[in-house]
This record gives sequence, C-alpha cells and structure tokens, in this order.
Amino acid sequence: MKKSLIYSIMSVIVILAITSCTDDATDQELSSNGTFLLSSDKGAFTRAASTEQTFSKGTTYQLYAINADNNDFEHNYLKNPASSGPVTGKESDSHEYIDDITFNKFNGRTLNFYAVTNSTSEEVEIIPNGKSVPTCHIEYKNNLTPLKNVMWAKKENQSYKNSGVIKLLFGHTLSKLNLYVMKNSEYQNTNVILNSISLTDYGSGSLNMQTGKYDLSNTDKRDYSCTVYTGGTQIVTTEAETVKNEKVAVTPTIFPIRKEKENLTTSDIENHSTKVTVTTTIGGKETIKTIKITSIMAEGAGSTTTKEVPFAFESNHEYDMVITITKSSLVVTIVPRLYDWIPEEELKEEDEVNGSMTVGGITWMDRNLGATSGDPLASEQAWENSRGYYYQYGRNIPYYIKTYKDKQGIESIYSYGKDKSNENVRPLPFIPGHMTDKALATNYIPNETWTDGSTYDKNKVAINPTDNDKKFNFYFYYNSSWSWWGDWDTGHSTSIKTWTSTREQPCPKGWRIPTKDEYLLILPGNEECGDISFMLQNNSGYIHKGNTYSKTIENEIDSHDTQYIGVKKGYNNGTVGKTGTVYALKKKGASDAYYLRWHIEQAGTKQIDNPGDGDKYRNVLVISRYRATQTDELTDINVFEKNWNNPVDILKMPLSGYINSTENGAGIIYSGSEVVYWTSSATNYIDENPNKSTYPSYTMRAKFAGDSGSNSIFISDSEFRHNGALIRCVRDTKAN
Repeated sequence: MKKSLIYSIMSVIVILAITSCTDDATDQELSSNGTFLLSSDKGAFTRAASTEQTFSKGTTYQLYAINADNNDFEHNYLKNPASSGPVTGKESDSHEYIDDITFNKFNGRTLNFYAVTNSTSEEVEIIPNGKSVPTCHIEYKNNLTPLKNVMWAKKENQSYKNSGVIKLLFGHTLSKLNLYVMKNSEYQNTNVILNSISLTDYGSGSLNMQTGKYDLSNTDKRDYSCTVYTGGTQIVTTEAETVKNEKVAVTPTIFPIRKEKENLTTSDIENHSTKVTVTTTIGGKETIKTIKITSIMAEGAGSTTTKEVPFAFESNHEYDMVITITKSSLVVTIVPRLYDWIPEEELKEEDEVNGSMTVGGITWMDRNLGATSGDPLASEQAWENSRGYYYQYGRNIPYYIKTYKDKQGIESIYSYGKDKSNENVRPLPFIPGHMTDKALATNYIPNETWTDGSTYDKNKVAINPTDNDKKFNFYFYYNSSWSWWGDWDTGHSTSIKTWTSTREQPCPKGWRIPTKDEYLLILPGNEECGDISFMLQNNSGYIHKGNTYSKTIENEIDSHDTQYIGVKKGYNNGTVGKTGTVYALKKKGASDAYYLRWHIEQAGTKQIDNPGDGDKYRNVLVISRYRATQTDELTDINVFEKNWNNPVDILKMPLSGYINSTENGAGIIYSGSEVVYWTSSATNYIDENPNKSTYPSYTMRAKFAGDSGSNSIFISDSEFRHNGALIRCVRDTKAN
C-alpha cells in the first residue's frame, strides 16, 4: 500500500507558558510585583498521532510586554528600564524556559504580551513605529526560497494575579499547502513526468504585531512567482501522490488573502488569486499550464445567486492542493485541513463563536466538523459546503460523497433512497491515496470475508488518518437472514472505546464530541416532544391530532422539569419556517432556565437534483435560545404571546442526510430532509428479536419529511455504528 497523507483535522497549536518564578521571587509573588519565567511548548499536531512537543533548540522569539492601559509600544516592560523594541529570547537546551529574558515583573501594571517567531534561529524583521504598533516585514528572498514559518501570539490584560502560569497561544500567520499531483484516467497509458510547480503570491507583507494580521494596501496583488518544485523526475500516476523533492514532501507556505472573505468580489480575481503553473512532460512533449485558484460563494447573506471570487487562503490554516493533469486543462482541488472556526484560547461563555450556541456552559461549534461554510442558509452552495465529513462511530476517518456539478451549477452530491448501487454515492475517505477506495461489506460471522475477497481483520482497519498501512474503506455488514451486527467492528471492543477519550476523537484540539446528555441541553427530550411536523405515528395513527400539543418531562435536566409546546404549521401565527414549530422552557424554576425554539428553514429555491425520498429542497434545523427567569411558565396560551423575534443565539444544523449501509451498498439518504449526528456515548443493546443482535450508539436525529411515521427531533439510542453520521463539536474546557 502506498504511503498516504498524514492527515490532520486538528489545529496546530503552540502554547507559551509561564511555569515558574525567577530567583528574585519572594513572598511578594502574589503581590502586585508578581514575577514570571517564560517557557515554550508545542501542542499536539493531531490527537491521532504524537509529534515533536518542543521547539528546536535555539529557536528565536521576539516578545513585547506592553502597558494595557495605553498600549504604548515605546515601552516594552520585558526590558529594564522599559524601552522600545522587542526582547529576543531563544529556546533553551532543556526546553524548560526561554533564555535571555532577564526582567520579568508586573510591578503593579496590567500587561499585554505579544510575540513572534520565524520558527528558526533567525529573527523576524520588526519595523518600529514609535508609540504605535510595529509591523514585521515578511518577504520572499528569491523565487526558489519559500516563506519562513512565521508564528504569532498574544495574551492581553495580564496582571500579578496571573503570575506563575500564563498561556500564550501561538498561531501560524501564513497558510500552508501540501501538494499532491495525479493524472486523469485519459492519460492511463501515457507517460507523464512532473517538471516544476510555481505559485504566484504577494511578494511581501506587513504583519501587525498587535493583531497578527497582514495589513492591506492599495498596491497589494499576487504577482510574485515562486518555484516550489523543480526536478523533472517525478512520474505522475492516476492516484494523488505527494509532490516530493529528494524524497521530502513539498509543503510551501504562502500569504493569506489580504481582503476579508465577505468583501471579496469578482473583480478581485486578477489581483488576489493564487495562480499555479505546472510544467510537465507528457509523452515526451513539454507542456505548461496555469490556473487561477478561485471559489464560488453567495452574493450575500440569504442570496440565491453566487459569484466567482479568489480562493480565500487564511492564516493558521493548512490545505491539501491536489493538482490533476487532464488533456484540456489543470484541475486544482483545494481541501482545507483546518477551518475558520479554530477557536481563540480560553473561549468564555460571553465570547460566543459566530453562529454558535452556549447552553449550560457548553459551547457548540458554529458548523459541522470539516465544513467550509458556517451558514447553511446563505445559499444552496453554502448549504452543500456546510455538510462537513461523515464518520463511522469510533473511527476518525473523514468520509465524503463524490461531488458533481448539478444542472443548476451547484457543486452537489448524489443522494438516494434505497438505491445505492451508483458508483458516485459510495463514501470515500478524504485522504489522498485513498480517495477512490470502494466501500467494503462483509457477510455475517463466521463468514468474515470482505466483498473484495480479503479476510476481515480489525487490526487492519484504519482508525486514524495516520494509519498508513491499514484499510481506509467504509466498512459495513450485511446478511440476508437479518442477523445484523450494526458495527464495522465484529468484536465491538474497539468501536465502543475509541471515543471515550477526547484525545482519540477527530475534533480539533480544544473541542470534542458532545455526549448524549449534552445534546439534551439543546434537543427535545423524546420523539413525542420533538414532533415538529405533527406526523409522528403509533399503532393508533397520528400521535398529535390537534393544532397544538403540550408535554412536560419531569426532572429532565438537573432535577428540573422541561415544558414543551408544539404548534402545527400555520396555526394562530405561532409557527415559522416550513413545518410546525416546537417551543420549550428548559430547567423550569432554575436560576439558569432558558427557552428553546426548533423550526425548519429552506436554503434557497433550487431543488436537489436527486433527493430520493423526502423533501426536494435543502433544509436546515434552526435552534434558537432565549433568556428566561426562574418564575417563567410556558403554556399553549402564552406561547403565542411571547416575543420570539430576538434569540440570544442561534445554531443552524443542515439536514444533510446520513450514510445508510445495507446489502445494496452505502450511500447518502434523505439529503435535505433528515440528519444524524454522533454523540460520544455508546450502548450495548440486545434487540427483542433473538436473531438480531445490535451494538448501537446514541445520536441526535432530526427529520421532517419522507417516512412520516418517524419524523421528529430527538436523541436516538439505536444507531448502527457502521452507518455514517456527522459531528458537531463542543468546546472542551478541560483540554490542555
């Protein structure tokens, strides 16, 4: 098996910590003179694989400690006496502290700390600006030398109360590219050799020392050419392979885009687009092709029209750039490894992430894991981009469904009801080298043979994206006698334990998969409470036959009751969106009581090409939170009297379907009408049918169309682990 990408969906984090006191420390340590010693530590590159934990010996840091009251950069209090310019320190032999910083007292001041490093022994060129913020000059030295890995950090409003331990989070100011190359199948029998790859970028940039962002000037344009690969010996195959120089992967850094994403226009394509120029020898003839890297985005919030703009490479983000050589053109696919919901350090409840929600101290991410859009209602394309990756329970392999451009011009996916035989609907791991791996099925034990003829061995099944010598295929079981195992792991011991540790989960560092109890904070307590379309049925027909329903679950959260009111679509002006609406008063009688509202909204007006069963449009579950008092009540009368127009925060969850696995194959079903999200909670459950043993896990389910008997919003306790569901991470307050 070819060595695959060491794939990380985690953020690269460096923590600068104060771990001890200087020799000057006395019993005044906790007084206004508080002292500190600076040390550095690299955070884990990925929770799925260990990496170097420290900076290299001799790494140079340039630091400021500025009075927070006036932010006067002419007085750096890391110097004695305070004066202009940075203090330079170096990584020590022991990696326990930073050398050459001799003065480190607060002396009654509140300080803002700022730091920058080239990640080498070389200093960053800092341009002074009097009392105002200095800038760092970052530039290409020549067209064969990539940019240095410039990292920046801040920690503001620190005082003697923070003496002893101060964490300073470093982030990358540049964007990193991991280059891969492949040829289209039309060149299957043609010899293709990669000669060179050049990128066009901004030639230099001014890094603001206080914000960590590159200042934008009217003259900024990407017109500097840098050759990042040259050699002329790499043979290009029909599989995506790492571009290498002398067996070393080519991973250049480039400047992030200078304009804010929301301000990008079509007219920016010429000045702000990164260009890729590839020289190849095809069948003995040299060919040079160039392409601008652009993307499609909505014209504006709520817009149904789109525009082509430069691809917005962002700082502190890492991207896989897969270059495909075809007869007619270059095709460049950009796969983000990191996403723009990377959190600030120590996110607090009042510092809400855009489009996120904080309930009971739990902060929810504003998008699905792997999604490049956090607003699924912005447009049809934004909805498609908000899917993110699908996962099997207990496996950290990100799966997607092959996309295509539908008749409306939207980059979409194939979705089916029960017919999953089409090659395009099979879930593929989002890992170069494995992006064409077929889904594999095995018959029921003891006939443990995959459909590709190999023998099942759970030790050969990849759990993490770094398991290079194992199988990344999407796995599932089937048997004509309905003896379902419901798990990709026949022994169930691996699948049930992987996600019990947050360090073994696919969420970025500082985030984790929520538990079923945490989902209860934002979901109805059971199927009957979440009957949003009034279509839920039992043996007697529809459960709710009127225009409203009222339910109370006693002691639902922390020994406090929850009151639920459901309102049928169109009744008494009490609904929003395209179905009924469900309201709740959670933690009734508690000082931290709150209201929730659930409704369904439609993204755009264009239909899904192949919706299968269910609704034909792209829909979103919108969860809104409102403040409540300890004495509040919710009834089927006052629900129509309350003001529901001003929620405290909103969570948008696209109804992106899920990967259903049967003997017919594995593919997306109910796209637009239903969604399934994993929790980290598993269960061992034996079905009443003696011939049907299942080992399921808890999920969040939301459905409003299709098989009407199961339409509801609720927490399910019976999800097969071999199905593919989405993940919405929550803030991990215990992450270190």
